[in-house]
Amino acid sequence: MKSRYHWFFFEVALMLIALPACNLPTEDLILFKPTSTPPLQSPTPVPRETSPTPGSKEPDLTHHPLYWFGPLPPMPTYTGREFIGSEDFMSLFEPDAPWQVVSGKIQVFKLYGEWVNNHPGDAALRQVVADLQRRGLAIAIEVGPLDPTDCGFGIEGFATIDAAVENARAIKSVGGTLDIIALDEPYYYGHFYDGENACHWSAEEIAVEIDEFIQAVRKIFPQVMVGDTEPLAGPAGAQEYNDWLDTFYQVNGYHLAFLHMDIDWSRPQWPAEVSTIQQHGALIGVPIGIIYNGNAFDETDQTFLSASGERVLKLENAAGVQTDHVIFQSWNDKPDYVLPASEPYTYTGFIHRYFTDKANIGYAREGEGANLAIGKPVRVSRYMGALVAALAVDGDYGTLWNAGDGPVQWIEIDLGAEYDLKEIRLFISQFPEGQTTHRILAMGSGTGNTYTVLHTFDGLTIDGEKLVFIPDSPITGIRMVRVETVTSPSWVAWREIEIVSADE
Repeated sequence: MKSRYHWFFFEVALMLIALPACNLPTEDLILFKPTSTPPLQSPTPVPRETSPTPGSKEPDLTHHPLYWFGPLPPMPTYTGREFIGSEDFMSLFEPDAPWQVVSGKIQVFKLYGEWVNNHPGDAALRQVVADLQRRGLAIAIEVGPLDPTDCGFGIEGFATIDAAVENARAIKSVGGTLDIIALDEPYYYGHFYDGENACHWSAEEIAVEIDEFIQAVRKIFPQVMVGDTEPLAGPAGAQEYNDWLDTFYQVNGYHLAFLHMDIDWSRPQWPAEVSTIQQHGALIGVPIGIIYNGNAFDETDQTFLSASGERVLKLENAAGVQTDHVIFQSWNDKPDYVLPASEPYTYTGFIHRYFTDKANIGYAREGEGANLAIGKPVRVSRYMGALVAALAVDGDYGTLWNAGDGPVQWIEIDLGAEYDLKEIRLFISQFPEGQTTHRILAMGSGTGNTYTVLHTFDGLTIDGEKLVFIPDSPITGIRMVRVETVTSPSWVAWREIEIVSADE
């Protein structure tokens, strides 16, 4: 089994809009700007071009950290996006919506360009814009800035300048002010992406294209801040993005307003990479942000938001890194509900817990139903590179332990004390699919302090599958749990092993 980054390219760009493109050959692009001074792009926002409407408030974009909220609104489905977003999205924008305290802690609300494009001038967009301005929240949109030429068609980041201009006009048509644009991964998809219609443009070429984009949208909103969102994925790591920020400045003579990182959570060292980018951003005056979210395959709101919480704990608590911007955003099926903030597993409820009970924002670690395996000592038969044993019990389905070899391999978890167990879940990382045999063994006073086989899974398994063992009654007095893989066509690996407590 070779570990792979399965989910990243599964997501289809939400803002792609097919429009005629200029047929400009790549070799004719100007690599460096002329000597004329471009308009200043500063992390500190310039004053709005318009006064706030009666009853509205000016957004506070000097807040540090700057907190963003970007739930996925209901939108038409298509192949690759068979879900509609949060069902109660529009309820956020009612005057008495039950997120009054949470909305006071957020400074920026991010709208998807596709949603704005579907609602130009209509009552839904008018309601959203009016309520955000009443709450004093800055309005941001996420769009791809690049125009496809002889490449780029159907690729994220290439949603066209015209589409962004139409988004800006739509917001203006209902009396709104567009404060911020977050670019949708133009550098990664313009430079690194290697699939069909790939462009492989240089960083300099992409920087020139983005400058043209900025000039176009500033004809409508001269004050708009434009920053970038990029994936920490594949060949693009901390050094590549530090170089990208520097190159953008060298080409255009001004900095991007910010850089937000969309993380491939399977990268074992992602907190250290974010820290490196954050340090470079501090040196050059570019705020760095992180998008906290769950996994595309999460089946419930609780799972998605708990996974998001584990990532908060890894970066802010364990690594001690506080980014300049914090973005709560989903482009996945979950969460289904954003309200009310009084419930722990709605989106606003998760944000409320972030501000009031951050230490317990991830998966439950105590009491009935808690996952006893999280963070516990673990031994394995072997491991490959950075894919160490602890990644199978870190509460994150995006990471994995990989033995780097085929069967027989084992992983053993020490719960630290004896517990009663009611369920054991194994989350598979496997390639290729095929016939496998896995045994669950346990040891403690309940087994006479000898390893006893509790259950054997024997059958066809595939990557991403979940194996669940639920005994007829709780298994008492267990301290050690061991999973042995006896047969498999793949290298042995587990995304996560969960041991569920029956103790109250």
